[in-house]
Amino acid sequence: MAKRSIPPIVNGRVALRLLEERDLPMTRAWRNQDHVRKWFFTPDPITAEQHRAWFDQYARRDDDFVFIIEELATNRAIGQVALYHIDWNMRRAEFGRLLIGEADANGKGFARAATALLVAHALNELGLREVFLEVFADNVRARAIYARCGFVITARRENIVQMITQSNEGEK
Repeated sequence: MAKRSIPPIVNGRVALRLLEERDLPMTRAWRNQDHVRKWFFTPDPITAEQHRAWFDQYARRDDDFVFIIEELATNRAIGQVALYHIDWNMRRAEFGRLLIGEADANGKGFARAATALLVAHALNELGLREVFLEVFADNVRARAIYARCGFVITARRENIVQMITQSNEGEK
């Protein structure tokens, strides 16, 4: 199945738009920053060739959507976030790849705004019932963002915390 189109998602502070080929140099640079990649399960630097190969596969998948986070006040790209491993039949997806790549945008609430916006979109507009994630237990900042956005811890193993948020559909 071809990748579906998702129009930009906007709230008061940020807009989320789908990753485009022109974004690859920027997203690779963000992802390769030491303070960013240390929080990824695969922390090795990514080459341009690896990033291109990943994108070529990504562009054909309908279960993986990376969004560029744009700060509305300046109309500039500042980070990324994703929904992936989407199971459209089971109506669930994994949340992740969250990063703020622009140093002057860190600590200003953009990651939280983007997380809340994408999770709400997944549960309310895409028809998903649950969104889950895995995060390093010592990534305190990320865990706090996720908790504020409705995620609850469901399991721990070694240095990994699993969290989930669900639609209210099951309560009806």
